[in-house]
Amino acid sequence: MKILVANPNSSTIVTEVIARSAKRKIINPNTQIIPMNNSRGTENIDCGFADYQSSWSLIREILQKVEEEKVDAVVLAGFGNVGIFALKEALSIPVLSISETSQTIACLMGHKYTVLTAMKQNIPLQEDLVRLFRLEGKCASIRAIDINVEKCVTEKDKVLQRLKEEITKIVEEDGAEVVILSCGGLCGYDEELQKLVGLPVIDPVTVTVKMAEMMVETGLCHSKKRKFANPPQPLAEYF
Repeated sequence: MKILVANPNSSTIVTEVIARSAKRKIINPNTQIIPMNNSRGTENIDCGFADYQSSWSLIREILQKVEEEKVDAVVLAGFGNVGIFALKEALSIPVLSISETSQTIACLMGHKYTVLTAMKQNIPLQEDLVRLFRLEGKCASIRAIDINVEKCVTEKDKVLQRLKEEITKIVEEDGAEVVILSCGGLCGYDEELQKLVGLPVIDPVTVTVKMAEMMVETGLCHSKKRKFANPPQPLAEYF
């Protein structure tokens, strides 16, 4: 089984961190993780403009990689829109975004969850995504530590302290029972934070890769009947 894990930004540093989170809970020796960098994307996806700017090239690179590698599932490792609906239309293999998947799983783990992201400017975008996924009743809050994606990887002590401080506020002020680290740059902080704060903390890449693995193993995929039906023209006509 091959799972393509696609970083929507162009940072190789972030891609390396995402790849580690993608691989760390894989048990099946037949599961192969294929990390992908969006070479033409922005270095940091820190706002709506960067999300849309990077999606165009990400979609095309993913479609090319799927064809070359004959992958069985795709994980979009960015906590935004990043072309998820377009790729579900174009592909007939499981396509999962870390945003939708981790928030859906969080609903099973507690009464309400909080999305903890990197940049404050991203909060309205995250609020829109919660509404898009119809999860308003389960999302207690969306908060940010206001550190950009690459610095989340390179300034670990500072980031860990900010995350801990923000989770304390989440518990005291928002009533959340589960926390989602909603940024590829925040991968790998989950286990240490769980010990520090005593709450379930979700690394979205880890759980989404495991969900993709399960879908391939059980033969499940998104429906191609209505919303994600194939585009009416050949894909080449759109390029």
